[in-house]
Amino acid sequence: AGLTVEDTWFPMPGLVAHHAEVTEGTLRIGDAVTASIDHMRRERIRRNHTATHLLHWALRLVLGDHVRQAGSLVAADRLRFDFTHFEAVTSEQLEKIERLVNAKIMENHRVLAYETSLVSAREAGVTALFGEKYGDFVRVLEVGNFSKELCGGTHVARTSELGLVKIVSEGSIGANLRRIEATTSFDAMDAIYGEEDVLTRAAEALRSRPEEVAEKAVALVQRVRDAEKALADLKRKDAAGGVDELVGNALDVGYRIVVARVDADGAKELRDLSDLMRAKLGGGAVVLAAESDGKALLLAAGSDEAVEGGFDAGGIVREIAPLVGGRGGGRPSMAQAGGDDPARIDEALEVARDALTTG
Repeated sequence: AGLTVEDTWFPMPGLVAHHAEVTEGTLRIGDAVTASIDHMRRERIRRNHTATHLLHWALRLVLGDHVRQAGSLVAADRLRFDFTHFEAVTSEQLEKIERLVNAKIMENHRVLAYETSLVSAREAGVTALFGEKYGDFVRVLEVGNFSKELCGGTHVARTSELGLVKIVSEGSIGANLRRIEATTSFDAMDAIYGEEDVLTRAAEALRSRPEEVAEKAVALVQRVRDAEKALADLKRKDAAGGVDELVGNALDVGYRIVVARVDADGAKELRDLSDLMRAKLGGGAVVLAAESDGKALLLAAGSDEAVEGGFDAGGIVREIAPLVGGRGGGRPSMAQAGGDDPARIDEALEVARDALTTG
């Protein structure tokens, strides 16, 4: 009384294994017990196990004979099939694999399990797991006239019992190893209903019919890209106007130099501003700083004439970088640095300005 036992089935080559674990209560010698199987759960396992054989067949047909099983999991709610392959499986190939499997399901092929000698099985071209050890007699699982594999697990009697197979994921798990996960029957229907729900909600958000979602999404992405380009163009124009003002107020230390804080979204944009300023200066040099993503960015650059006049970009950056919590350096003509303390950018620029004008 009060005894709870969990029974788990898992397939192994050549046998059917059971594992029973008492999770509640106590079992004593002489106790009368009644063993029973959760038939609904077992049927789901059977469907998923037979589906792995169909997937193996379809994978080899679509991807090539080099495909070999490298592991699997058969559970009540899903199946997992690992296999050898040298590249990602395309969406077109996955669709073809899924269609082939479901076609065999609808054709309602017989699923037959029988025992024979290992020698006879090999002569008949039955697929075996590479590196697995088998006895003199083995169990063969034959599906229609297209799939024959050694297997000791439980299976359906006809392929139509699977109802439907739905591939839910495919990806890499190592060098030349891929993994497919799929569901069958009611779980496959749930997966499809879930995808339909996502599609319906996307259609509602885009104010379109489900069949128009892809077209609407592509159009929306293009509109966003166009808006981002227009914004970038506007920022460049604003920056150009600011550059003209900074160049107009450049210092003369034997060569013209701009020392300024600017708006820049990243190191590349800061370099672009530096190039633009030096072009407008007709040479000269710049020491620029910006805040981006909570970080301080520093850049110093000078023309050959400025370097000959004593400008040292690397020396300036090495001097001011510690003020913003960073390190950096470079050549006399170009140097960059980053730091974690953007609050001290103005202080760092003031130090650079003093060094350039009093040095």
